[in-house]
Amino acid sequence: MTGNYPNKHSEGVLNLPPEMEEIVKSKGGLPKIMEHIPSAETYEAQAERFKALSAPVRLQIMHALLVADLCPSIMKKITGMSDSKLSYHLDILESAGFIAHMQSQKWRIYAITLEGRKAIGHLKAESDIPII
Repeated sequence: MTGNYPNKHSEGVLNLPPEMEEIVKSKGGLPKIMEHIPSAETYEAQAERFKALSAPVRLQIMHALLVADLCPSIMKKITGMSDSKLSYHLDILESAGFIAHMQSQKWRIYAITLEGRKAIGHLKAESDIPII
């Protein structure tokens, strides 16, 4: 048996080693395998969430919020960042759903969300998670 599976990128055929051909055949053929693989566009939101975790300072912010709900003034001291840089990173984390804020008079108080806890591997009992 020769590997004559269409290759969608070159519109030709794939010449597969016999072992791989058997695997593909056992799964119903390449078209069947491809039916179960979502397009790259399907993963855009997930990729954005991973990007939100890609800056060390954002991980630092999330870990600080594990300790306590905090206002930007305290997070500035923790991170050593200016208002504008901190705001940029907080916006990214909030857009990704990893943190949320509540307004307390003129202050914003930030807290890590359940999704944020999951993202960095720190789950506690739901009763320990502040609801904002």
